[in-house]
Amino acid sequence: MNDPVPPQLVCRRCQGAIDATDNYCRHCASPTGKLGGSPAKGSAEWWESPWFVVTLLLFVVGPLALPLLWRSRRFTVHWKIVLTIVVTFITAYFLWVIWYTLNQALAPLQELKNFRGF
Repeated sequence: MNDPVPPQLVCRRCQGAIDATDNYCRHCASPTGKLGGSPAKGSAEWWESPWFVVTLLLFVVGPLALPLLWRSRRFTVHWKIVLTIVVTFITAYFLWVIWYTLNQALAPLQELKNFRGF
């Protein structure tokens, strides 16, 4: 038989159009309230804890924890954007430090390669 087309709904936060099957708004990433039934206000999973997410972002896995940040219901969209920018800059800085250190460490080898005194 034909599956019925899910009706369009409106997000409570941003008023964007969402499908009835969406768990999160496609525009602002706020939960639609359908995850495991309608969760009580303020109830969230342990992995959504701000301390857990920030620790993963800054000290453990860096940018690999960004999806966890964006799925967390305990951060506002503003804080999600700020933390994403901070983690991006920290990651870029550390990649630059690694590149610079390797460049400095391999410079003597490059000099030996270019030396034609014999």
